[in-house]
This record gives sequence, C-alpha cells and structure tokens, in this order.
Amino acid sequence: MMMELRNGDIEIRPIKVDDKYIVTKWLSDPEVLQYYEGRDCPFTLKMVEDKFLGRSNGVVSCIIIYKGKEIGYLQYYPIDEEERSKYGYSHSDEVIFGTDQFIGEPAYWNKGVGTLIINTVKKHLIDIAGADRLVMDPMIWNERAIKCYEKCGYQKKKILPRNELHEGVWHDSWLVEYRPEERGRHVSIEERIKEGAKLREEGEIQSSIDLFKKLIEEDPQNGRIHYQCAWSHDALGKELEAIPYYKEAIQLGLNEYDLQGACLGLGSTYRTLGEYENAKIILNEGMERFPENHALKIFYSMTLHNVSEHSEAMEILLKLLAETSEDKTIQTYRKAIKFYSEQLDTIWKQ
Repeated sequence: MMMELRNGDIEIRPIKVDDKYIVTKWLSDPEVLQYYEGRDCPFTLKMVEDKFLGRSNGVVSCIIIYKGKEIGYLQYYPIDEEERSKYGYSHSDEVIFGTDQFIGEPAYWNKGVGTLIINTVKKHLIDIAGADRLVMDPMIWNERAIKCYEKCGYQKKKILPRNELHEGVWHDSWLVEYRPEERGRHVSIEERIKEGAKLREEGEIQSSIDLFKKLIEEDPQNGRIHYQCAWSHDALGKELEAIPYYKEAIQLGLNEYDLQGACLGLGSTYRTLGEYENAKIILNEGMERFPENHALKIFYSMTLHNVSEHSEAMEILLKLLAETSEDKTIQTYRKAIKFYSEQLDTIWKQ
C-alpha cells in the first residue's frame, strides 16, 4: 500500500470505500466519459465497487486531491507479461510501471493540474518504487493528454494499432514512455530520424511514418526526413503517397548517399505505378550522376523492358553481369559477354 504523496497543492492518497460515491459521480458524467471509459458506458455504484475497490495484480488505486478537494482518480501498476509483449519489452528485465488517470472535475482541466499530478506520481515511481521506465498508452486523438505527458518528459515511441475499444470503435494509441536517464537530455533530429528508421526495420512501418511526418512539421526544410518518410511509405506499399516526399527530398538537397537512394526510390516507384517515362528520366539522371551505382542500372533496365526496349535492357544487364559477377565461368567468357551484349540482334553470316 502506498503512502500519501504530496507536491504543493497536490495530494495523492489510496482510495477508500467511501470514495466510490464520488468516482461514480465522475464516471456518470458524459463530459468525463468522452475521454475515459466512453459515454456509452456510464458507471453504476456496483460497477465502481467491482472495478476500483479491492484491486489485485499489484494495481494501486488512488484519489487525487487538489487544494483540499477530491478532483480525480489515478492508478499505477507494474505492467504484466501481456503488456510487455504488446509494448515491445518482452526481453527486458527492467522494472516498468504503467499509470492511468483522469481528472473528474472538468473545472480543473487545462489549468496545469494534470502536469502536477503526472510529475508527482512519476517522482514516486522512479525514486521510491525503483521504476526503470514509465509507460502510458493514450488514444492518438487525445491530444490534450498527450501534450501533458510530453510536457512531463514522456516521449512517443510507437503506434499501437486498434489498442482500445472506446464508444464502440477500436482506436489506435500512442505508446508514450518516460526513462529517468533521458531527463533533461535533448534528443536531436538525427537521433529521431534513426529511431524512425529503426521502427521501419522492425516492421513498425506506420509508426515510422507518423514519426517522420511529425519531424517534417518541426523541420520542414530537412531533406533527409522527407526521404525517410518516402522510404517508409514505399515499404508500406503506399507508392503514390511516397512520390511527393521523394521529390521534396531531392529538391531540398541530400548527401550523395541518400540522393542515390532517393533517385532509385523515386524512379522505381514511378515504374511500379506505370509512369515509365518519368521512371526513365529519374533513373537515367541518377545513372549519369552516379555511374558506379549498379542498382540504378538494374532498375533502369527493368523500365526499358516495360516500354519494350528489350535489346537495350539486355545490353545493360549483360554488361553489368560481366563486370560484377565473381562466378569463374562467367569471368571466363567476360569479354565475349560484353561484346555480344551490343550485338544481340546481329546474325553472323559466313
């Protein structure tokens, strides 16, 4: 059982049996229910008794008091194995706590009270309970709550698809996380770009798109972010949506390594959409600028095949094979392959 927590005007104490009346009042108010539990699920006294009193599984239920008045509810708990798996912490031995809370008195919304509450329980869980991480999973549309959590040092980590059933609809949620070692540390754009690329590599492609779009809002002139956003759209099969991000990335400017990838990505995307002439232009420009990039040549030859320029496509592929293959039998006939690559339709008469 926790002891009472105090932080200025905020007090957080364990729930008592008599608190069931005020919790029922809060959770039968449509204005509160639209954010917590849902307006289609007003609580009765019995429902509150069953859900909030006598909790087990390590859940600690609390009442929030502000300037002497009960204004809301908070609970915290070590996350279980199911949540560890859902959040991506299955292989971690860290102590991880989750929290849920709501202010049941709308008159206290948007007054900074939520920030005081989160910081108070955060300090207790880190300093007293020994938590290595704190997590929450607000629905993505609950922007007010998310801004409050970010103000308290939480960071968005990934989207949890169809995470919560609310008013008859499954909603995506953000996994937000607080780690003590990140307190006060500025996370650079470069680090966040790497985080987005890692999400894509791990199969969390939509989450990577969401992160890159947010970064574009923060730094719209950064070509690298547009490029990575295009790449993630391509990886999710959203080729048409990828095109403007590729074009903007190239327009804004990229380093030579990323520019090669952007040219290939844009050209290949045009090709898959049947825009073969655009694909030829982009890929050809890429080959002229980066003649040592063999991948560009391969995708250009694919495009030539699509427009029935088969001989030129074969010529490129055969030369590339002769120049790059380490196979001994191919290297034995390397000169012949290169020679005939330019003479594919020639008939040799005696």
